Formats: sequence, structure tokens, C-alpha cells
Amino acid sequence: MKKQVLILLGLMAVLSSCSSYNYYSVGNKKLNAEYRTYAWLPEGKSKASNIYDNDIAADRIVEMASTELNRRGFELNNRKPDLLVRYTAVVNMETKSYNEPVYYDAPGRYIPRVGIRRGRAFYYYAYRNPFPVYVGNEQRTVNVKQGSIMIDLIDRRTKKVIWRGWAEGEVNNPEKAINELPKVIENIFKKLPA
Repeated sequence: MKKQVLILLGLMAVLSSCSSYNYYSVGNKKLNAEYRTYAWLPEGKSKASNIYDNDIAADRIVEMASTELNRRGFELNNRKPDLLVRYTAVVNMETKSYNEPVYYDAPGRYIPRVGIRRGRAFYYYAYRNPFPVYVGNEQRTVNVKQGSIMIDLIDRRTKKVIWRGWAEGEVNNPEKAINELPKVIENIFKKLPA
């Protein structure tokens, strides 16, 4: 029994540590053989706010995105790149509303009962604790921090974004948000067409 409880607790811990981000991408052009090299736009053109506005977060985003681009056959070339890469990381305060069920839990009480034993009736009291009764919903609102990380691939010649991938999710803990960056960037690049 203890082993099953430990397994259940471990499974709950693993599931609760899963990423709470949603991933999206859009592109107006297929990345073909004409795009072989890339370069990062200067820091001033990449925007970050709040939690992600520090050197550690910036380094993790750039390092992981470069790794993913290299894995897909692109090479870093700062002199004459085919693609320019830019990231935007933003955290906004948003209001999230949800419906919470409301139950009426009637108090327990002793009720009189009649029993029969050896042909004779006898009276006794039994404790009765009724089940809760569903009575409706109550709407609750909570302020949450909503984070989004966007990565743009820009054609250097036309100066147009040809692919954008991004992740959106709740950011409750700044330390956890920064530690999750490599996994988030990896999942964003899974949306990049081959």
C-alpha cells in the first residue's frame, strides 16, 4: 500500500512539473535551400520585460535558439546572413475567471430509529451525516502573470518576418520560468517547418 501511495505521489509531482505553455507558429514562406545562415539582431531590437529582462534569461534564449537552428542545418554568420533572428519575451498581468462549484453541506444529526430484536421493537438514535448538495456556481477572478516568448525569423533582404513561433503560459514563479526556458524554446522550434 505504501509503495502505491509513493508511486501516485511521484506521478503527481511529474505531471505537475509538466510545461503549462501553449505553442503556436505562423509562417508565410517555406524555409528552403536559399536560407542557410543566420545572425542575431542586436540586443536593443530584442525586447524583454519583467522576469525575462536579465542576462541569464537572454543568454538561455539565445543559446537554446542557436542550438535548435544549428540542429536544423543553419550556420551562424554575422557578416552576411540570410536570416535575422529576434526574440521577444513579455510578462503581462491578466485576470483569469473560472466557475467554482458551490455545495451545501447539511449538518449531521442524530435521528430516532426503530429496530426489532427477538420479536420486540426497541428505539435508538443513529447519527446521520448527509451528502453535500450541489447548489450552483460562483464565479471567481484571479490575477495571474501571463508570459509569452516569441522568436522571429526575418528575411534579411526583404526585412519581412517569414516565420514566428511563440509560447504562452502562466508564470507563477520567476525562477521556474527561467529554468524552463530551454524546454520552451525547444518546443517552439518543433513548430518550425522542415
